[in-house]
Amino acid sequence: MTQPEFDSRFPNAELSDWTDAVAKVLRGRSFDDVLVSTTLDDLEIRPLYTASDSVEAAKFVPVDAQRLERGWNVRQQFNGEDPDACNRTVLEELELGVTSVELTPPTPNWTLDALQRATTGVLFDLAEVVLAPHADINAARALAAVIQQQGDSATTASWLGLDPIGEVARGGFANAGDVTNVAASLVTSLPTGRTLSVDSTRYAEAGASEACELAYSIATGVAYLRLLESFDVAPLLGANTIGFRLSIGADQFVTMAKLRAARRIWARVLEASGVDPTAAPQLQQAVTSRAIYSRRDPWVNMLRATTAAFAAGVGGADSVTVLPFNEAFGPADDFSRRLARNTQTVLIEESHLARVVDPASGAWFVESLTARLAAQSWAEFTEVEAAGGMEAAIADGSVRAAIDSSWQRRLEALHTRREVITGVSEFPDLSDQERAAQERAAQERAAQERAAQERFDQELAVEGSEEEGLPLRRLAAPFESLRDAADRHLLATGERPRVHIAALGELATHTSRSTWVSNLLAVAGVACSGAQAHGSQSPLEAEARFSESGASLAVICSSDPVYALRAVGTALALREAGAKRVILAGQPGDLRAELETAGVDEFWYQGMDVVDALTRLQADLGV
Repeated sequence: MTQPEFDSRFPNAELSDWTDAVAKVLRGRSFDDVLVSTTLDDLEIRPLYTASDSVEAAKFVPVDAQRLERGWNVRQQFNGEDPDACNRTVLEELELGVTSVELTPPTPNWTLDALQRATTGVLFDLAEVVLAPHADINAARALAAVIQQQGDSATTASWLGLDPIGEVARGGFANAGDVTNVAASLVTSLPTGRTLSVDSTRYAEAGASEACELAYSIATGVAYLRLLESFDVAPLLGANTIGFRLSIGADQFVTMAKLRAARRIWARVLEASGVDPTAAPQLQQAVTSRAIYSRRDPWVNMLRATTAAFAAGVGGADSVTVLPFNEAFGPADDFSRRLARNTQTVLIEESHLARVVDPASGAWFVESLTARLAAQSWAEFTEVEAAGGMEAAIADGSVRAAIDSSWQRRLEALHTRREVITGVSEFPDLSDQERAAQERAAQERAAQERAAQERFDQELAVEGSEEEGLPLRRLAAPFESLRDAADRHLLATGERPRVHIAALGELATHTSRSTWVSNLLAVAGVACSGAQAHGSQSPLEAEARFSESGASLAVICSSDPVYALRAVGTALALREAGAKRVILAGQPGDLRAELETAGVDEFWYQGMDVVDALTRLQADLGV
């Protein structure tokens, strides 16, 4: 069959051709407002990058033959509260694809006996065993002893997990000098492992921007290098005994850039220390941030975790920990652990993400973002150093102040839904029945009890410390509080709080705004009536429909032309029918004063503070 001939002689397109075409589509709207977004660090993300944005590719990307062949380490967390049960789960998971084990401590911490029981049957030269970041020198010594007992100390890449500076940020207390002295004494007995961990995940989970997290991570690493050198550990050996634990989120390109920028900055530190960066590349463990997980519609957490794991794989992480999707509301079970494990297995075995050394290298957008993020992180790192280093920055409150400031900026984006949480702040599922609401209420009570115990434990841990532990700030929490309040109302009254949508005109006329309002109400667990039918054709009909609905509040929804004709009369009619509050969907424009006089209390529009608006609404509904 003869193939059709195509004219392959296309004119060379210039950037100006593209911008001209975009301008026609925008029709006078601002290019920057519509198409340019920013990161938490105010770094611009443009819609198109060209060769003019090209920057030097990040250096010092280690070529790990094992990673290329087998993929990164699938490092999963295991609760050590019951060492024997932990051991059974560890061995099962290792058989099913996990290649590295991170142990969270029992109360009060690991002992030699508990670690021996938890790691029975684990081959340390094949599966790295890592202690979650801590500052208990006895626990670190215990793991080192277990490794030596098994004869794997010369080959294991296990981490002892000592992180005294991070322990203060987590709400504990530790003397960095004493802990690092112990780490220094264990360096020679663990030549291929890591005695010190730099855990920056808590900063990110408290609301730190990407640049802040990297700055604090590198500042902590520098502090450990200095302390190790004071105990006669040379910088090269010191660099090779520090592991970095970084958070990963659902913004895949920012996450890729962050991991790449972290290696670039650490390489610069090593160069300044007289160390060849290729001889001590940064070893990264990437952990899905607890902040991105939601209690509501938790299945979406699988998508968030998959995106984060993908970004970590492309970004070059050496080990990846995917937290179970139910992390925000309950303990991991077989199902959630299997999904967390297989998320990585698919990316490694089927997508082959580890087969390329640095997949993002040469991508103008990612390289540009990496370079800009590295530059900003370095600037913030040097500020920390100029102020006395990481310990001083934690002690004087500047770390907490910077994180709180970053969180307030992000909170504004969440409240106005510039940053969307699928299934929570957008597209919520309001089909829950009373049983589901009761289950969530029970979960909430259990979570409150756990939080109370954790606060008590922290109060004991921080005795004598001037720094409070950084909080965990989940992005979905402000919206989940609204849903929780509505569910309690459902349990108490037998029905959801309800609002009437006073739709005007044909369905096609009002459906855009009435659907938007319906979804917005569902964010707060509020049901509605009147959105799925043709609207009223007159204020009197709107008044009658409102009276029939039995609701006490109304939201007027239609198009701007219909508003010009009937919005004022409808507001007056709704007030006459006894509406305690009348809201209009959309910006009122020149009609504002007249509508307010007619009884419209507020206006809902894209970009408003929805948490504030829905909190007021719930108060009016008696929630």
